[in-house]
Amino acid sequence: MFADSFPLSHTLSKDGTVWWMSRVKTLTDGDIQFQHFPAEQLAKASEILQKIQDGVVQAGYVGTGYVSDELPLNGAVMLPGEVTDTVQASRAYWKLLKSDGPLRQEFLDNDVVPIYAVLLPPYQLVLKRGPVSSLADLKGLKLRSTGSLNLVVNAVGASPVAMAAPDAYLAIQRGTLDGTVLPVTSIAPYKIDEVTKSLSTNGRFGSFGITVVMAKSTYDELSASEKKAVDQAGDETVEHLAKIVENEVAQDLADFREKGIKVYELPPAMQKALEPKYETAQRDWIKRMQGRGLDGEAVIESFESTLEQVGSSS
Repeated sequence: MFADSFPLSHTLSKDGTVWWMSRVKTLTDGDIQFQHFPAEQLAKASEILQKIQDGVVQAGYVGTGYVSDELPLNGAVMLPGEVTDTVQASRAYWKLLKSDGPLRQEFLDNDVVPIYAVLLPPYQLVLKRGPVSSLADLKGLKLRSTGSLNLVVNAVGASPVAMAAPDAYLAIQRGTLDGTVLPVTSIAPYKIDEVTKSLSTNGRFGSFGITVVMAKSTYDELSASEKKAVDQAGDETVEHLAKIVENEVAQDLADFREKGIKVYELPPAMQKALEPKYETAQRDWIKRMQGRGLDGEAVIESFESTLEQVGSSS
């Protein structure tokens, strides 16, 4: 049994979870098959990890920002300014999750094995109002956020409201939220474009870790050939999905313009004013990790060095 929170129309479903399950089925000649529960049918996004730990499902999607208590150091990849190229960032994150280190260990400590992972394009301002042009325009806005993204929303003067993406539509529609921070590719699947008027294109408000995991007990019980197939399908999904997501951004922006949404660049002066706010969010996150006895700075450095390695070898 496999659970995720994505609508079946979402790229992260079509070219992610569903695509991966299909590859596993093919590579194992049908020996491994799945009963799929999409779109939070079985559990809310924030509850899927617990469902796997409880044995209700054997595999599923775990968004790192929804389980920051359980996977605190994995929040490093969500920090502002770290992700600019989706493909390279996804390759770097996946490389770290496959190797012995603190990011992989957090999953193992929660009795799950990471099967594949990608990072989403940089998060943008998606607002019920028109474009913003200064930090003053952000002051007091209630923005849906989650995990370490809350830190950057705080840092820019807005008010973060912890909420999973599927719940944002109604909250914006009802005026409970003024908007959200989301990657361009996640706007349409959750119908956020129906309740917003403007969208930035050059913000660097952070990213989000999309990880699919399998219960460690289930993975350990697989035969050597089955493990090889599951691992191969995971590697292939990282490459396939990351490229699809990267290429989808331009088309989505064109579609939003046609619908009358104001798609705009934050002005240079605002971009410059945002940079120290991004740095503040990163420092605050490192302090939070220190408060838990964790070396967040070392994880950031490891991610950045892996990004450089991946970039130089591509």
